[in-house]
Amino acid sequence: MSLRILYVSHYALPHLGGIEVVVDALARELATRGHRVVHVASTAHGGAVGREPSGYEVVRVPALNGLESRLGVPWPMFAPSLLPRLRREVAAADVVHAHGMLYMSSALALALAARAGTRRVLTEHVGHVAYAQPALDRIQALAIGSLGRASVRRAQAVVVLNEKVRSEMAGLGARGPVVTIANGVDTAAYRPPEPGEREALRAALGWDERPRVLFVGRLVAKKGIDLAIGAAQRAAGAFELVVAGPGRAPEVLPASVRVLGAQPPARVAELYRAADALVLPSHGEGFPIVVQEAMASGTPVVVLDDPSYEPYLEGAGAGARRVPAEPGAIAGALRELLADPAAGAAALEYARLAFSWAEAADAHEALYRSL
Repeated sequence: MSLRILYVSHYALPHLGGIEVVVDALARELATRGHRVVHVASTAHGGAVGREPSGYEVVRVPALNGLESRLGVPWPMFAPSLLPRLRREVAAADVVHAHGMLYMSSALALALAARAGTRRVLTEHVGHVAYAQPALDRIQALAIGSLGRASVRRAQAVVVLNEKVRSEMAGLGARGPVVTIANGVDTAAYRPPEPGEREALRAALGWDERPRVLFVGRLVAKKGIDLAIGAAQRAAGAFELVVAGPGRAPEVLPASVRVLGAQPPARVAELYRAADALVLPSHGEGFPIVVQEAMASGTPVVVLDDPSYEPYLEGAGAGARRVPAEPGAIAGALRELLADPAAGAAALEYARLAFSWAEAADAHEALYRSL
């Protein structure tokens, strides 16, 4: 029996972010199985260019996005029209699945679904994220203890990516099962280069034989952009760091850093195929989609030694390295990775075995029906 599934989140593609990619991938996969999928999100796009969602319905509600543009905090402020629109969509849904416990849209959708007796699921991707600014960190803690707690307790089931977030959800009083479901990767879009393709891409980019290390993500502290730039500086010209993502780069950059700005997903996929490695020294994430995309493209990765990542990279061998949050350690790991001829093949082999959107969709379908 087909279901009418309502996804609710803060942003939708073409706005760039892990949650947007996850919702889009699940929505497309479940729609191909005969389910009716609707996604409610804000109109904010963050200046991104690229693919619009297809294969399912996206409802965009007007919102102000000043917190992201000014402070790097992805929290759009929805217009009052969010309420009547969510009422209509919740009333028609068999399952309401909210992504992110702190977003206005998620909290309201779960409240409306609980009142209507509709099946409801919450995916919490990151839990508490440590901000460098004490004021932001305190505001987030207060929000988690109030709005977040209410969202978690209204959900009949909570989906997480790691044990850290699982523990946080239990502490907030989750009333139903807390289930770990790994994200997949689109292996049609993110694939290894065909013969001669890598050379052609590098030539078009103006790259010579010097190794290129890619950073993909928003240029904010959470993503570790400062650590990546520091590693490039410590590497003393061993590689060029190529930065692709929205946001403001530091005004003064080492000569070994090149900033491309926000790039459409198709262009990012080409960058993966052209690059020698990916570095993403981020923190406070379930498990970065960018890492999965790079590995599926045959590009080895360096990430921080976050215990949350261990289940996702155990067995990756030479394809992934986890290091302390220190520029010198990151630079050293990248040098080792670039000198290992087996690293790219190891990353690709592991990604093919470990990351599947079909399996993720199977697990979500089973969860929806179990409710």
